[in-house]
Amino acid sequence: MEAPEHRLPSGTAGLVAPPVGSGADKVDVKRLAQTLWRQKWLILGIMALLWLPAVLLINAMTPVYSASSVLVIDPQPNRVINIPSVAEPMGIYLDTVNTEVETLRSRDLARRVVETLSLGQEPEYAAADGKPGLSTALLDGGRALLTDVAEMLPEPLAGLLTPPPRPAAGAANGAEAEIARLTDAFQKNLHISPGVQSRAIRISVDAKDPQLAARAANAVASTYIAMQVEAKRNATLKASEWLQSRIDDLREDMTATGQATIDAMRPGSGMMKGRDAPLVNEAMSALNAQLTEARSAHANALARLRQLQTVKPANPESMAGADIGGDPLIAALRQRQAGLSAQLAELRAQYGERHPALVRPTAELRDLNATLATEVDRVVRGLRDEVEQQFAKVQDLTRRLEELRNEAYSTLQADVKLRELQRQADASDDNYRRAVTRLKETQVLQALQMMPDVRIVSAAAVPNGPVGPGKTVLAALAALVCGAVATGLALVRTMSQRGVYSSHQVEALLGQPAVGVVPLLGRRRKSDPDGREEKAGGDFAEAVWRLCARLHLVRTGAAAATAKGGEVIMLTSSVAGEGKTTLAVAMAAFLADAGRRVVVVDCDTRRPTVHRLLGDGRPPKGLIDLLGGDATLDQVLAIDERRRVAVIAAGRPNDRPQTLLGSQAMLSLLVELSERYDVVVLDTPPVLSVSDALILAPLADRVIYVVRWARTASSLANAGIKQVRQVGGRIGGAVLSMVNAREHANLEYGTRPPSGRSYRLRRIA
Repeated sequence: MEAPEHRLPSGTAGLVAPPVGSGADKVDVKRLAQTLWRQKWLILGIMALLWLPAVLLINAMTPVYSASSVLVIDPQPNRVINIPSVAEPMGIYLDTVNTEVETLRSRDLARRVVETLSLGQEPEYAAADGKPGLSTALLDGGRALLTDVAEMLPEPLAGLLTPPPRPAAGAANGAEAEIARLTDAFQKNLHISPGVQSRAIRISVDAKDPQLAARAANAVASTYIAMQVEAKRNATLKASEWLQSRIDDLREDMTATGQATIDAMRPGSGMMKGRDAPLVNEAMSALNAQLTEARSAHANALARLRQLQTVKPANPESMAGADIGGDPLIAALRQRQAGLSAQLAELRAQYGERHPALVRPTAELRDLNATLATEVDRVVRGLRDEVEQQFAKVQDLTRRLEELRNEAYSTLQADVKLRELQRQADASDDNYRRAVTRLKETQVLQALQMMPDVRIVSAAAVPNGPVGPGKTVLAALAALVCGAVATGLALVRTMSQRGVYSSHQVEALLGQPAVGVVPLLGRRRKSDPDGREEKAGGDFAEAVWRLCARLHLVRTGAAAATAKGGEVIMLTSSVAGEGKTTLAVAMAAFLADAGRRVVVVDCDTRRPTVHRLLGDGRPPKGLIDLLGGDATLDQVLAIDERRRVAVIAAGRPNDRPQTLLGSQAMLSLLVELSERYDVVVLDTPPVLSVSDALILAPLADRVIYVVRWARTASSLANAGIKQVRQVGGRIGGAVLSMVNAREHANLEYGTRPPSGRSYRLRRIA
């Protein structure tokens, strides 16, 4: 059966065992709070132990003051003259602000501030005394040990283990180390923070002296501005020196490529200028025009020649469209030819072809055609000469044009070179003029005071009060930390407990029914006027009564004991000191008070204690004597008149009681006692200490296993129960003994038992 979920108990000091059962993986916040509340005094004690030294240390802290100055990036300062600066002003960008912030955090700036303020003379920056610390001594000891070990090893290993020699600290190195130390210390106290969506930068310095904090913040701002002005001045000076060194080179370059050299090479290279273009180009243009005209004249003459070559002087129609070139003689002859032709046509029409009147005009016309043919031949010869002349002219012009083309190509190459030289000359001249102008500007800038790109809008003032350390906050934080540490220690101590704390754990861890929870029985003291021990005794009596009742309920049936014989109940435990003897005597007394016949047998022959609780002294004879045959049952039986309980003491000591306890005599004794008495209570030694209880366990009707509350580990109890089962013992349940009633009530029910008058048993006479 699954163990029910239960609440965890605390120990005698308010400790709680780890959860078991089905609720082991759940976190019960309420139970955790109750656990911490039960351990409040332990937690408060640890807190006080840790917190008081922390408070003393916090109170001993020196107050820290903070002073702040504010810079604003202003990249457009007022200029006296409009001369561009060598160092360009910073732009208004986010990366510009971040860059200047990193510049303010730089080590170089911090070093300058340290030297400016002479921070080495300030008490809070003063160097510690020259005595070596514990770490230095340990390092020196380690170096010496390595050196000694290396001397005992061979050469290769010795070289690996030998530490390098420590460098000698000279005066210069010492001063540099001191400056580096002061710079590191100052950088820890320097805080640079850019403004949110602005060009402002806040400079804050923490110091124990408020005057020093203000001076340091202002010194950082002033040093930063001085560094910026110095950077601009250095840039201007370097630019001026560079320009001065370049002036002579630029002057020589300008002279070498000057305009005079270019003008001197023009006549020799043929690059003489005309009205609108170079001479070669103008000549080519004129020659092209002449060539075009010559080609046109040649073509016209050639066309006229070909046309006249097809003319027949005797045919007037062929002469009609011919271009005679405006010759007046040919024109007159053609006119005379036309008149004679018309006259002949008229005569033929009047007289016919054979009339004598036609002879003379026909002869005239024939002579006229011969003359006209002669003149046409003359014109043709003239045109032929003209064609030849025009062709020769075209050839000559073409040749001359080709020569000019070649000359123009050479001239073009010279012009390209000339233009290149011209550009170089112009560039050299321009560079020289620019360099001279810029040199004069930089010389003017050197004479002027450089204007920084930032300005101070708020100088640091001496702070009125400290900003830290916040002693109240630190004390509260220390209290929280100490409380957490104390709570953790209490929980660790709780989780380290491995005892059994509740009836739920008895069932979950031991697998046995919890038949009783018996509180711790204290002794009555004279200093107890309010009867607390009496109340505790009443609680103990009530718990024993409850245990007896549960033991009777476990039995099946309601028949009287005499009908079946008495019942043998054995009480045992894992180790000594778990209260089983007190519980056995109390059970016997309460059962006897209820009218039952009860006998208690002290089977713990090694450490007998039953006779101390039920008698005034140790009886002369007991169990060992009875089992050894040296006494009878009636001789060893003793009656406690007050409690009406029969007792058999342990008897004389014996080296090997296991032999007697496992003998037939012991079995016969138990049978006889069960016939005489209703209940036989056997008080046995611990199971894990000796084997006596394991020998007697099979002889008992029931074994009641006693587990001391918050002391007996569950592993020990499980081991004891397992051994009892292995020998055939019938375990009737487990009893938690010596229980803190208040703590157990918190465990079982989650609340403390109600205050007020409690029920008490009557006093046993």
